[in-house]
Amino acid sequence: MVYWHCLGPAGDYRDGKPHAVRAFDTDLVAFADRAGSIRMLDARCPHMGGDLTHGTVVGDVIDCPIHHWCWDGTGASVSGAPVSTPARAWATDERDGLLYVGRAEASEAERSGTVGARA
Repeated sequence: MVYWHCLGPAGDYRDGKPHAVRAFDTDLVAFADRAGSIRMLDARCPHMGGDLTHGTVVGDVIDCPIHHWCWDGTGASVSGAPVSTPARAWATDERDGLLYVGRAEASEAERSGTVGARA
């Protein structure tokens, strides 16, 4: 089961800028690609923790403000990184002009605290 959190009008995220989002107790960054699809990643760069909400959207990727490593909407590192360092991507959905971010239901192990929570 996936839990969905409404973030408001989807059009607000199509301005060519990264947007800070807080959902499911996690800091996220939302940005639109060239096709207008809104993508969502963890807000912290997996390399050194840079805040991607202060980065730059370049075409279909977000550029980290610290070392200019770039990630696409799937979380794949696509340029700048000497090694592949993926970022966690989140499911998004647009319904009736509203943007939603989704999180999969926690597993029994996550609920019991035996493993770290991951979406």
